[in-house]
Amino acid sequence: MNRSIPESNRLRSVAARIVLSGLLIAASSGCGALLLVGGAGTSAIAFATGELRSSEEVSLETLEEASRQAVERLDYQDVEIERQPDRVRIRARTAGGESVDLRMLARSPERTDLRIRIGVFGDEAASRLLLEEIHQSL
Repeated sequence: MNRSIPESNRLRSVAARIVLSGLLIAASSGCGALLLVGGAGTSAIAFATGELRSSEEVSLETLEEASRQAVERLDYQDVEIERQPDRVRIRARTAGGESVDLRMLARSPERTDLRIRIGVFGDEAASRLLLEEIHQSL
């Protein structure tokens, strides 16, 4: 009894492995990559599609003030702040002229979602620097 795998099945298996490998590489590259960081007592942080997302355990007002201080310390220019009862948006420009967009949305009295995008396509390093500055002000 010959139990060898037919050639067509072997080729399908190789092709499936190549496709799976390509998907894994694409998923771990900058294109649509998602990185979650956090633990007990910390905020969840994710960078996806050019935007840094964080859920902070503070009120909208507290996060707005910390964000405003961080923007000042980083010497961003052309700062504009838009306020609504449950959300705040801060727009500015870096010294290099890249756009900075911070969006805050109150989820509860003591939980606020924060989204940061720097530049058109997103700059993860610059976004993380801004988030760290915000955390220093909290």
